[in-house]
This record gives sequence, structure tokens and C-alpha cells, in this order.
Amino acid sequence: MIYTAKFRIYPDKLQERKLHEIFTIYNRVKRIGYNLLFHGEDYMTARFGEVQIIQQCLMSLCHNNPYVNTILIDNKQKLEAQKTWLEKRRDYMTKQLKTITKKINTIKEQDTHDRRLKGLYACKSSIMAKLHNLHLEPVVFGTKKLFKDRIRGNITREEFRIRRDSSFRCVGVKARGVKNWNIKILSDKTVKLRTFSKQKGHKWLIIPLSLNSVQEKWYQEILNADKYTVTVKRKVFMGEIRYFVHVSYDISEPKPTYGYENGTIGLDFNYNFVVLTNVDMHGNLLSYHNISFGNLHTYRKDKRTDYIAYKMDKVVNYCINKGKGIVIEDLQFDQEFSYNTKRNRKLNNLKTTALQLLGRKCKKRGVSIRKVFPGYTSLIGKYKYSRLHNLSTHHLASYVIARRGLGFKEAIPAVYDWVLSQVEDFIEPHLKKGGPYRSWSMIHDLFEYSGITSFKTAEILKKTILMKQVLNSVTSAQPDNLKAGLSKNGKIDDFHKAWDFINDSAVL
Repeated sequence: MIYTAKFRIYPDKLQERKLHEIFTIYNRVKRIGYNLLFHGEDYMTARFGEVQIIQQCLMSLCHNNPYVNTILIDNKQKLEAQKTWLEKRRDYMTKQLKTITKKINTIKEQDTHDRRLKGLYACKSSIMAKLHNLHLEPVVFGTKKLFKDRIRGNITREEFRIRRDSSFRCVGVKARGVKNWNIKILSDKTVKLRTFSKQKGHKWLIIPLSLNSVQEKWYQEILNADKYTVTVKRKVFMGEIRYFVHVSYDISEPKPTYGYENGTIGLDFNYNFVVLTNVDMHGNLLSYHNISFGNLHTYRKDKRTDYIAYKMDKVVNYCINKGKGIVIEDLQFDQEFSYNTKRNRKLNNLKTTALQLLGRKCKKRGVSIRKVFPGYTSLIGKYKYSRLHNLSTHHLASYVIARRGLGFKEAIPAVYDWVLSQVEDFIEPHLKKGGPYRSWSMIHDLFEYSGITSFKTAEILKKTILMKQVLNSVTSAQPDNLKAGLSKNGKIDDFHKAWDFINDSAVL
């Protein structure tokens, strides 16, 4: 497991000036290297006159092989991320076209002169044009927002350069006992940085770093690590430039301290809150807790990430307080087309931030985490445990998730089993025969159509008996034979007629 420790460094005036030179040269070479990688051999031929290896071109600019290797790694990752984004964007726009085309066909079947068609056709044409012109674009280093602020004059040229060229790093490589060739953490609480100068006595900078009681532990782990990667950053705080080093190193994953011997904590994720349910080893509900996210979709990206991290710390602290591991749903997200920007942002916050942060924090603090199949947790909680615990659907879903993580199987109650034995041939289930959740799916369809919401055993039995009598009267069958007199094609229609009769009657 990779862990990153953050320290602040304090260079003097001369060292600060030399640090600025490293920031400038490193990031200039990085931009050139990305352009060479992005445009390929034609660009290199036009720029250098002949095709050369990119590494040789960059070495001719800065004469530092460890920095060049790090730049090549970063640029390749950035280009691969751009290509992945392009593929996802193309798939997303294709789904947009399918959704809009389907909606157009549905509206045309009802009314060919519907006023909505004009807007849908315009939207479809716009998306088709964007999809046709979709291609990889060069990266704007320093973000587009910062570049636009510089054009508008909101920030000075010097401030733009400081923020754009805000970091440089060197990847650690274990070779000949050296953990990092260019940026070294020394045992006297200093960091040694290699510059681009070739003059004797000016090749290295030795800068002190500050440590608190918590950072002392990280510092000792870094000194004992086989290798580490160091990133030097500069940030502007209240008009003052501050410098930091971020050291990433491998640590063995700690053995989980909090497991499932005494029960577990079930977690139900929602876009604006999570529900935690405390369950003992026998699957009995002990307590529950809610953690709200508020209006998370209104925050900016960095603030959303920090806020979600703060909330995930609360989740982990709850598990540690109860001394139990956590069970979550194994959620899979496929990007689908939606007109709602807020909805898309909420889903992205959940799938790209909350789940990843929770997994890392649990591993870091020794909390066991287990993933289970997410299907039918809300339905099982609603139909099986709502009368027992009188809680919301989200609380009951987290309860079912916790029981499923402990290995409990949710058998269908006897009253539901009896109801299905009476009407199962009249229901068209969504799942294949033999599936573990087929009966729950049939119960859900039956209750949704019949309007049963109280789930009281007496009312379910009473309504089922009345339905049986009505079905027999509709089909002219004997009272004890529910299926007699029904043709294969007439089963569902007669079943619907029976339920319509029951819902319209005042018997119940």
C-alpha cells in the first residue's frame, strides 16, 4: 500500500531563488516532452530536423536523466488519461443520441406535430456535430481557468507562472542502495535536492524540514523504506509562497484490527447521506446512525473532496468505536445519458471519491471492509423487516447489507410463500427460474400492482383470499382450483381483471 506523508520545508533566500529555477526548467521540459509525445514523429521531425528518441531530446535540454524519466512517466500517464477520456466521451455521446432518438420516436407515435420535437431535433443535430468533431486536444498546463484569468488580467504574469509551474518530482528507484537519485530525505531532518547546475558546489540544495509529533513516525518509516518518490510543491498563502515535500512510499498493509467476530456495520450509500447499521454476530439489529452530506453538489471540486474525506473519517470512526468491520455494496456504475447536471455530479461524487476514500481509510486504520451483491437489499428490507423495526427503507437496506455480509440468507416469509403458491402462474417474473431473488422479484411485482403497502399479515391473507375468489368467478372455475378454465394467453388478463375488481370494491 502506498502512503504519502507531507512536510514543510524552509529554504533561505538563495535556496528559494534556486528552487524557482528548478520549478521553471522542470516544467518547461515537461511541456515540451508532452508536445513531443502528443504530436508524434512528424512534430519531432519538424522541430529537430530528424526523428529522435524523446528521451534524448529532453536530455539535451536539462541533462538530468532521473528527472527526464519521471517526466516521461507523467506525460505517458497524462496522455493515456486523455485517450481514456476521449473513449468515455464518445460512448457517452452515443448514448445521448440513442436516448434522444428513442424519445423522438415515442413522441412522433403520439403526435407528429408535438412542439417538443423541434428542440429534440436541434439537440440531436448538435450532438452529432460534436461527435463528428471529437478528437484529442492539447493539454493546458496550469488549468484553463488560470489561463483565462491571466488573459483577462485578473492575475499577473509572475503569479501565473508560479501557479502553473507549481511542482516537480522524482520517482524513486531502488538501485545500488540509492532510494531516490535527485531528492533525498536525510537523517538530520533535511531534504537534499539536485539542481540542473553542473558547477561544483552548486549541484545540490540542502533544506531543513519541520516535523511534529505525528510526522516523526512518518519520517522514520521513510528512512527505513526501500525507495520513495518525492514531489516538491509551492503554494501561495495570503501573498506568501510556501514550500512542501510530499513523500510517497510503500508500507505493508496493516492486519485488520476490527473484523466480524462480534458482528458488523452495514453501510447504505446515497448521494447526499449514508446510513450505518450496527448488527451483532447473530444478525440482530442493535443501533443505527446517519451521516448527511448536505448540498454536496454545490461545492467546488477540491472542497467536495475534502468534505467527503471528512465524512468518510466519521464512518471509519464509527466502525472503530463499535469495534467491527464494515460491509458495503459492490456498486458498479455505467455512465448513462441524463439531462440533469446535478444528478450526474452527485453520482460522480459517489463513485469516484467516496468509495475510493472509504476503502483507503479503512485499510489505513485497520478496519476490515467487505463488498456484497447490491441487488434487492431495499426490497428485502422493505417487505421483510419494515413491520419488525419500523425504520426507513435506507436503514432497512443497510441492515440487509450487514446480514448479507455476515453470510445470512434472506428466506422469504411463510405468508409470502403462500401468496406466491396461489398466484405465481399469473405473474411474469423478471428473473430466471432458480435465481436466489426470483421470489422477491415476484412479490415486489405483485405488491406494486395490487397497492399493498402495510404488509400486515392479516391484510395480505384477506386480500389474497378475496383475489382467489374473484379469479375463480372471472374464470368460472371451481372454488378450490385457481387455475381451472384459464387459457394460456388469458392468465395475465384475468389476473389484472381480478385485481381491478378488488381495488374498485369496498370490501377491504
